[in-house]
Amino acid sequence: MKNWKYFLLSMILFPFAGMVSSCSESDDDSISEFENWQQKNETYFEQQYQAHSVQSDTKFILPSWKQAGSKSLSDIAHTECILVDVIETLGITDVSAPLFTDSVEVHYRGRLLPSRSYPTGYEFDKSYYSSKLDVGVDVPYTCSPSGNLVTGFSTALQYMHRGDHWQVTIPYQLGYGTSDYETIPAYSTLIFDIWLEDF
Repeated sequence: MKNWKYFLLSMILFPFAGMVSSCSESDDDSISEFENWQQKNETYFEQQYQAHSVQSDTKFILPSWKQAGSKSLSDIAHTECILVDVIETLGITDVSAPLFTDSVEVHYRGRLLPSRSYPTGYEFDKSYYSSKLDVGVDVPYTCSPSGNLVTGFSTALQYMHRGDHWQVTIPYQLGYGTSDYETIPAYSTLIFDIWLEDF
């Protein structure tokens, strides 16, 4: 009689034990959000660099401001450059660009490469609150290329003209580097949409 009770108890508890073990197995086997992140970012940037090597008015490579003027582009490491896609330009006859110490008014949106949970890339920062920028309503962010900006962002600003909208791809060496920074994991390629309103 006692054996029958133990048998019945084990039949009741056995499915629960299976559920507990299957949950822990799935937790252990879960894929990291940023698995192979350094390799993925380095490969992506190098592929984009090669695509931008055939330069045009709307797609080109710029050396970081720290390298500009010191060497030809062919002598500068790929990771010391940013990649530019010109989305829109107003064609203003004033072709001046901000200097390193100028104050600029910009709108921007920054994101990472696509990952498991963010198929279009995790958006880590932007200068406007609505889901889509409205230049007639949204107040631009005021900063300076010499301020607390990553080198790649600062470089882009010094080449842009009033009214330009660029998408800029920045290698982690000109971004936040090899350490995590707030919500940005180490080795992250940064993709910024930048609208320069004025300076």
